[in-house]
Amino acid sequence: MQWVGRLVAVVFVLGVASLVAAIVLQVRQAEGVPPMSVFLGVTGLAMLILLAGACLALISIATSARQSAEALRRMSLRGGELRAVGPATEAAAPFTPTSFAAPAAAPQQPAPVRPARPAGRSLVAER
Repeated sequence: MQWVGRLVAVVFVLGVASLVAAIVLQVRQAEGVPPMSVFLGVTGLAMLILLAGACLALISIATSARQSAEALRRMSLRGGELRAVGPATEAAAPFTPTSFAAPAAAPQQPAPVRPARPAGRSLVAER
């Protein structure tokens, strides 16, 4: 995928260079500034930028999808076992068995009791 990104970059640079050269050539040959050719050149540059951005976004999505598929394949080969890729530290892997056991070992306090509704007040609506 890296070579496709480089190819997009090369085509983008060539397109920008050719559009700038065409605009400069037309401005030099005209007696005044030809507004239509300059406008079309700037519009072409904007379209070229948008197309290059779209191509790079698609390349990024394809790379992410390929990496995800590879991770799923590796996980299926291990039988669904999840392991951390980097060093297993408390900050890097917060979901360790000790992390889950710590809150369960703490004594649980009873839930606070809701105070009774004062006399004389009624509900606005009932179901």
